Amino acid sequence: MTEQDAKRANSGLELGYLLGNIPFLTRALRAYVRAENADFYAEIDAQQGEIVVICLIGLNPGTSQNDVASTLVLKKSAVTKVIKELEERGLVRREKVAQDKRYNALFLTPVGEERYERIQARMADQHQALIGPFAEEEQKQLFALLNRLLAHLITRSETRRASGGPSAEDIDD
Repeated sequence: MTEQDAKRANSGLELGYLLGNIPFLTRALRAYVRAENADFYAEIDAQQGEIVVICLIGLNPGTSQNDVASTLVLKKSAVTKVIKELEERGLVRREKVAQDKRYNALFLTPVGEERYERIQARMADQHQALIGPFAEEEQKQLFALLNRLLAHLITRSETRRASGGPSAEDIDD
């Protein structure tokens, strides 16, 4: 999107340096992506947090609740709530690990596996709708840059936490 396109899309307001401002752009992108995903979530009868938790467990059978929370940059209590709800619905099962009784290994049940497969298929279509304006090479570049930014911000968060400051998980969204 050119600056002129962005200006038209934003009621003609001058955006200036905000077009290169990560907090501004991520806030706007998040709002538009949520709106784009509303039908997707309704169609598969799921909440946003539920989908990504199912996907993480599907990709990483036996992962821990702590690892899910850390990956999603969520408080452990929030992930525990989602896991409990998914468990009650028969989508996820928790298993204690013999070496550490505090560790809950997470697995999808057969019903959870079915749901995961349906989500993956529908998610691919939704993903393409969101990134459709980009050529394949641009998509690769976009995600390489976003993942590099994410790695950088994870490192900064860990450094802040080590020096007694707040980490990303400590900040309510």
